[in-house]
Amino acid sequence: MEEFTKNLLKDLQKNLEKISVLAIGGAKIQKSYTSIQDTKKQGETAIESAKKALDSSSKTLGSSIKGQFGTKITKVFEKQQQTLDNI
Repeated sequence: MEEFTKNLLKDLQKNLEKISVLAIGGAKIQKSYTSIQDTKKQGETAIESAKKALDSSSKTLGSSIKGQFGTKITKVFEKQQQTLDNI
């Protein structure tokens, strides 16, 4: 009877350790997922900020610089905005 009790206790301890590992693993996975989501949001915010800056610069330079050079600068900024749109 004593051996049966010891074996039962060992099995319970093993199961408890498995449950602990699963709980810790689940928490780590959730933390990792949250971190990934936060990073994505920060990246999207940075891209939007860059787009706005390019748009503003394009409009300012387009109206300030006339001629062929101004047109080229505007086209370069538009191309960069399209690149940011595709990210």
